[in-house]
Order: sequence, then structure tokens, then C-alpha cells
Amino acid sequence: MVKIRLRGEAVPFYVRLASTDWLVLEEIYLHGEYAGVDGLITGPRMIVDLGANAGFSVRYWQKLFPKARIIALEPDPENCLVCRHNINAAELEHQVTLVEAGIGTRRCRGRRLADGSGEWGYRVAEAGPGEAGTFDMFSLAEVFDTYAAGQNIDLLKCDIEGSERDLFRNCHSWINRVEAIAVELHPPYTMQELMADLRLAAADFKVAKTLREKTYPLVLLRRGQ
Repeated sequence: MVKIRLRGEAVPFYVRLASTDWLVLEEIYLHGEYAGVDGLITGPRMIVDLGANAGFSVRYWQKLFPKARIIALEPDPENCLVCRHNINAAELEHQVTLVEAGIGTRRCRGRRLADGSGEWGYRVAEAGPGEAGTFDMFSLAEVFDTYAAGQNIDLLKCDIEGSERDLFRNCHSWINRVEAIAVELHPPYTMQELMADLRLAAADFKVAKTLREKTYPLVLLRRGQ
């Protein structure tokens, strides 16, 4: 792990050499991955970041919305270590709660699925019968009740490498606490399926902006007014 500085950023970032950390940092800070979110919501008080990875998105939210409280979830322990370094470097411990866990449809133990996509593309699943699992998985309703009791979520950022399909197909218990969503969609889950799942949950969301249209679409959704 090394410490680097980006032009225009007063606080350094921690990155791992020979990892996908560099690609994530470039996407967010050089290519403007989430540009436009600031025009979607005003003065958010609560942000939930699913798939916080190395913490670069967490730092981005804090700079964009300095008064917001952030709940960051990341299941991989090595990613969590780097994420914590990046939170601490910016002295955000009082503002950011880092939860080392994955998101599922219920509380259980999870396991990482083998793939070759690197640190930014870890996929997870529930541990099967006889498998111990390597980390906790919580439902999003439980996360909200535990870390944001009685509060609405002004922004839900969701980059969970394919698990968004199960998340939104079982969203009826929590979706009406969310005001805006930034979600990356991974095939075979489509935009049409996402909107259908939201309608089934009686959640009136509309597409506010499409940030990326290629292999993995990235869209901003806003609750209808």
C-alpha cells in the first residue's frame, strides 16, 4: 500500500500497487464517474454506500456533501483495510461508519465467488450448506434499522457486482426510505427489470440521469415528486 496525492485534493489517498485501486480512483476522480449526483440531491444528511471498495467513493461523497453521515459497506477484508486507511487519512471517523459485511436478502454468512476481475469486482453469495462463510451478510432493511434508525436515506449508492438483482427484487421492506439511487447494473440484470422491480414494490422512481451506457450501465434514480 502506498500513499499518493491527486491534483486538487488536499488529503492523500492510499492505494495498493498492482491492483485495480488505480482504475477505481481514475473512474471517480479523473473521469467523473458520479458527476451529476450533486444536482440530483440537495443537502443530504444520510448516504449509504454499498460496495465501498477502497473508500474512494466514500471520500468523494464527503467532499461533495460535507455535512452528510455515510454508512459504507464492504465485505472483503483487504478492501476494508484500505478503505479504513482512506477514511482515517481524511479524519472522517466521526462521520463515516464502515461495516465489514455484504448485502443479501437476509442475515447469513457469505463467501466470495472466484473470478478474475480483481479487487474492484469481487462477487459474493450466501454460504451454502456445510460452508462456514468468511463474512457476514445483512439485509438492507437491517442495515437501515441498525445504522440509520428512524432516518430516510438521501442517497443509496449500489455497486455490488451483480447482487443488485436480488437486492431490488426484494426491496419492498426498505425502498420507501430511499430518496435517490446511484446504481451500476451488471448483466443479465437490465434497466427494464430494475424499473419493473421498483414498480412491484410500489416505489415511484424515475431515471434522472444516465452516467454510463456501455457494458455496465450506471444510472441515477430519483423518487417521483
